[in-house]
Amino acid sequence: MMKSKNLFINWTFWHSLVIPLSLIPGLVAMVLVHGSYGFTMADSGTYLSNTSMHIASGILLATGTGFFQLKFLRKQIRISGIWVWSLVAGFVIAEVMAGLVLWKLSILRGLINLFNTDVHYAEAGIFAFAGLIAGLLQARMLRQTTRTPFLWALASAIGWGSCILFTSFGLIAFFAGALVYGALTGMVLFCRSSKDQAVTKT
Repeated sequence: MMKSKNLFINWTFWHSLVIPLSLIPGLVAMVLVHGSYGFTMADSGTYLSNTSMHIASGILLATGTGFFQLKFLRKQIRISGIWVWSLVAGFVIAEVMAGLVLWKLSILRGLINLFNTDVHYAEAGIFAFAGLIAGLLQARMLRQTTRTPFLWALASAIGWGSCILFTSFGLIAFFAGALVYGALTGMVLFCRSSKDQAVTKT
């Protein structure tokens, strides 16, 4: 019980740092990709440049977070490197779908990101969708660990959406959103009833 509590605390705390730190190279990628189309960040760009730069950002955010999770979980259970690719796939699919929908609505993706608007519901929805897709893919790898693996998908969706939604209180609140993500997913992994198999090595 004590080990599970410690794992939950560590998992939650480190996500409040890992997710924001993984976002930094993602933001750099946005600038570089947007620039590769001949635009600066002061330019609106095109639907393609907007979608491309957010895909690049999502890939790096997911890769950094995914590798941390993989390293953490491998100390407790057997888990494939596909875990990381599942998180990356979630963000890529979500951003492609968002790009198509926004194109149909004649809205540039960059205009609804957390830096260009005070209303963050749309981007929070994109992140939540990315978390849902990734969570569904990753849940299959947790079947031997918990009786309710699809709770992971729900926690992943709400957690990633919270990262953006919390920035309605200021950009610094992204850290709080990341903490919520860690807490929600950590509860699924480490705070189950005694009837469930603990995510700890014996």
